[in-house]
Amino acid sequence: MTTETSMEFPRINFVALLAGALFLISLFLYWWGLDATGSFTSSHRWSLWSGPVNPTITPGQSFQTLVTYSPIIGALTLASTILALVGTIPKAHRLLSLGVVVSILTPIIYAVLVNFSVSNGCGSSSNCITGPFGTETTNVGFFSFTRTWGFQPGFYIEIGGAILALIAIGFHRTFLVAKK
Repeated sequence: MTTETSMEFPRINFVALLAGALFLISLFLYWWGLDATGSFTSSHRWSLWSGPVNPTITPGQSFQTLVTYSPIIGALTLASTILALVGTIPKAHRLLSLGVVVSILTPIIYAVLVNFSVSNGCGSSSNCITGPFGTETTNVGFFSFTRTWGFQPGFYIEIGGAILALIAIGFHRTFLVAKK
């Protein structure tokens, strides 16, 4: 008498695993920055864990709010990572859904934070950047100075992870329906 045993591989949501990896990568990259070029070159980049060494770009622009509250965005991204990685297990699909919600809200909250920091950092200064991204060129005699500011790769990778996490829910419902 022979019995056949079949071995079943663990069913894991690989799309959610990839989304979690993107969230993790975004934690270590810059999320916002400002570059100044002309007769001198200066770059200031903000990660989620700290700001640049010199957070004051011009006398009227303090980005202390961005430096202070970015770790909260980092914690939300870390929560998205954990929820997406735990959500790879078929029975933890509700955690994956929660991770999608957190991962969608995270870049929105960060964009609002950057906008708030930029608009409040300007005060009444006329030589000020406007909005969370843009370019400005100033000509003074023979000299030209260009400032470019905006979101950096970490921000966009987190958005990509959020899109993948959303796709992971569809993947889960299509291919990983739990057996009863």
